[in-house]
Amino acid sequence: MSYIIIKIGGSTLTHLHDSIIEDIVALKQQGLRPIIVHGGGPFINKELENKGVVSEFQDGLRVTTSEVLAVTSQILIGQVNPQLVSKINQNVAVSIGLNGIDGKLVDINPLSEKYGFVGEPTHINVDVLEQVTDHFIPVIASIGMKHDTHQLYNINADTLAYKVAQALSAPIYLLSDIPGVIIEDLVQPTLNAEQIQGYIDSEAIYGGMIPKVQDAIQAIEHGCEKVVIAAGDEPHVIDQILNGGNVGTTIQQ
Repeated sequence: MSYIIIKIGGSTLTHLHDSIIEDIVALKQQGLRPIIVHGGGPFINKELENKGVVSEFQDGLRVTTSEVLAVTSQILIGQVNPQLVSKINQNVAVSIGLNGIDGKLVDINPLSEKYGFVGEPTHINVDVLEQVTDHFIPVIASIGMKHDTHQLYNINADTLAYKVAQALSAPIYLLSDIPGVIIEDLVQPTLNAEQIQGYIDSEAIYGGMIPKVQDAIQAIEHGCEKVVIAAGDEPHVIDQILNGGNVGTTIQQ
């Protein structure tokens, strides 16, 4: 079964090129099994600001108090997810919204207490994804539950997408607000683990890109076919990736 995991970042959703939806629909029509994982950072930030809740970040992760968790769940599951599903359903294919709670899709373990209710996926229910993708394009919001306590947790969307890709031995396309991994003002067409570590050591890769590429290497080592980081505002970027176009950065072993 040819799965393709497409992660759409929250910041990317605000300027996602319309042709991306067309490309996703085309994948389904070609007999492939696209699965979308999304975040929603800017929408969450706006709602927290409206409510006067201060948002704190540590190590690139949103510190998730019970109040922040309630807002995050509401925005991801109740606003961002249905809007994205609706966009896809304007086309021929039929999409369905999911989150990590549905069908016990995702089991998680809490991260450090300093992050609050932030969890890391430990298990993906592949059977659910197999059944859903027989007919639908699943769109997964990055909220999960620890099954033995029934506590909800916020999940970093990149981390969830990587875990799904590992579980399905699938490639993952990370659609971002940047065109790829940029070194000395140039997008690198390909990178491997050794090159990435060298660029991190020399500080050519820095900030939020470090966990993104480190997670990519870890995902590949655990079964993910490859990781492509590309711009979500690029016309037909998914079609270009699939057909070997010169777009984004491909990370492989």
